[in-house]
Amino acid sequence: MALSKQLQQFLAQDKLSQHKKIVLALSGGLDSMVLLHLLATSSIPKSLITAVHVHHGLSDLADDWVEFCRERCADYGIGFNVQYVSLTQELGLGIEGAARKMRYLALSNYVDNQSVLLTAQHQDDQVETLLLALKRGSGTLGLGAMPSIKAFAQGQLVRPLLTTSRREIEQYASKHRLNWVEDDSNKDSRFDRNFLRHHIIKFLNERWPSFSRSAARSATLCQESNELLDEVASDDLCKVQVTPLQLSIKRLLTMSTVRCNNVLRYWLRQCDVTLPSNAVLRQIRLQILQGKDDSDPLIKLGDLSIRRYRDGLYLVRPTDDISQVVVPWQGQVSLALPDGLGQLIVNQQSENNVHLIKPASEAKVTITFSIAGSYKAWPSERSKRRSVKKLLQEYQVPTWQRQRIPFIFYDDVLVAALGLWVEKDFVSTMVDDMRVCWQSPSHQLKREKRD
Repeated sequence: MALSKQLQQFLAQDKLSQHKKIVLALSGGLDSMVLLHLLATSSIPKSLITAVHVHHGLSDLADDWVEFCRERCADYGIGFNVQYVSLTQELGLGIEGAARKMRYLALSNYVDNQSVLLTAQHQDDQVETLLLALKRGSGTLGLGAMPSIKAFAQGQLVRPLLTTSRREIEQYASKHRLNWVEDDSNKDSRFDRNFLRHHIIKFLNERWPSFSRSAARSATLCQESNELLDEVASDDLCKVQVTPLQLSIKRLLTMSTVRCNNVLRYWLRQCDVTLPSNAVLRQIRLQILQGKDDSDPLIKLGDLSIRRYRDGLYLVRPTDDISQVVVPWQGQVSLALPDGLGQLIVNQQSENNVHLIKPASEAKVTITFSIAGSYKAWPSERSKRRSVKKLLQEYQVPTWQRQRIPFIFYDDVLVAALGLWVEKDFVSTMVDDMRVCWQSPSHQLKREKRD
């Protein structure tokens, strides 16, 4: 099928029909210049097409590439933008990984819910991605390589040339006498993709001419398998999820190991967490799922951690130590709490309100986030006093949350542990007394009534 007709049919798919604007990632290389020509000669109004070139600054010729792309877009009557980015070696991504990360981050600035981003990866790129995934020992998610359509920013990312070989792209460029820039770094075999391109895939295709097409088909089959695994995992997650960041251990243990691993990977992806290796998943199973109820294991996942408390498996995000912080409250209607704990709102209609007796005019009102475990408290719903340590255990507050509870004090007397209880002597039913609502961006503490 002619590439122009292939592009028209691809963009006519139902998934893409709602998008009104096309953003083209234009490097100036062969592949993206072919895609630019296909768009420029299509029936799509040029006013709906914008080309974006990302300037990494890695080559002495980078400024020349910007001008080349700008001139070609002007020739075609297509809008052009350039984004300048600076690369860092963070997260051990290497130059290739850092450049890719920054490129997509820059391109995301141009993609809203009315846009589709087009990139020019082709069949041979797909094979490179598949072989790199094999090198890493990836599962079906990695072996699925690059999907032709995926969610991106507020819109979608589309790769219309994934079923097109490099040879077909070269033939199209020759037929239409296209010009493009050559990046010298593409010949540097120190980079993994270049090594595969020049020393592996080239010879595989010489031995088996249909190798790239067959390998790309295998990647597509892996994508389909992963979609099925995600459907199963989505159903399973509904059964085991307690809150967005908490799963039930008892329910997870009813699953087979492979099914449990599948739902854990799916859940972590929904939380935007880098997927753990099989070795880490094994430790999660041994230390967290099969650990004792009273154990307090911790498994690191980058800056995050997986922890256990009773029947809960938790994903815990890093927090600051605020155990020594004291926040004075001088009657403000809204009081900001530290380290992302939200705010306290007074006398606002809310189902989360607690009703407190107003403090005496001379009383000092403070919010603290740590309290001695031996301190005796008397929740209004209890029949006797108990130590705060025992109460926090009975209310099933995970150990790492116990120094993040807003405790309200009038002078040196505890009035309420927000999200858990109000002290017996400070509960009010009077309309003109104080209503306090804790508005927190994270999930509120779950109250367990016990006596």
